[in-house]
Amino acid sequence: MMSLTYDREAELKERFNQFIANKITGSNEDYYSRMSVEDFEDIKTTLKDIHNIITYKTTIRFIDWVSDRFPYVKENYQVYLEQVLKSRPNDNGYDLIVTGEVNIIAEIKCNKPINNGYKFGSAQRNGIVKDILGLLEGKSKVKSNPAAAFKFLVIYDFGDHTLSAAQHLIKNLQADLKEKVEIYEDSNLLTTDKVYVVFIK
Repeated sequence: MMSLTYDREAELKERFNQFIANKITGSNEDYYSRMSVEDFEDIKTTLKDIHNIITYKTTIRFIDWVSDRFPYVKENYQVYLEQVLKSRPNDNGYDLIVTGEVNIIAEIKCNKPINNGYKFGSAQRNGIVKDILGLLEGKSKVKSNPAAAFKFLVIYDFGDHTLSAAQHLIKNLQADLKEKVEIYEDSNLLTTDKVYVVFIK
């Protein structure tokens, strides 16, 4: 019996067409064959914004989360919504800053644990640790004082793996940092000397 040989283009074509049909058009057609190399390059460039889209949507959901827990934020919801809408994706500030009756700073992370595993990759881990330090120590480009603010590290919840990856990361932080990072629970009595990890779906 003759075994079928692997056809690289057939596989790429099938995956591309299936994705476009399932997620975008709902119609099974051969989109792949209509595309030039330049068209694929345009798609690739556009898809670079995907991370920014996920971060933006997670930030908006986090504002809702904060509003449910802090009446001051709920009263000023529009102010904080506009703050997020007006900030550029590559801004070096915090993803959310609340000042006034309550002070809050937050960093939003949308890292999916690598290979659907139970831990973050080394580059992901380094980025998260950098953000934890930025929440605790402040950032050179930001005037707000982190010492007086509740600090949140917000991680998009990709499922069970996300919690496991966060627990693994915290467990392996250096001792002095480990005691300053805690996974948020509604029963937490919040203090300003810790970073609370919040999962947003």
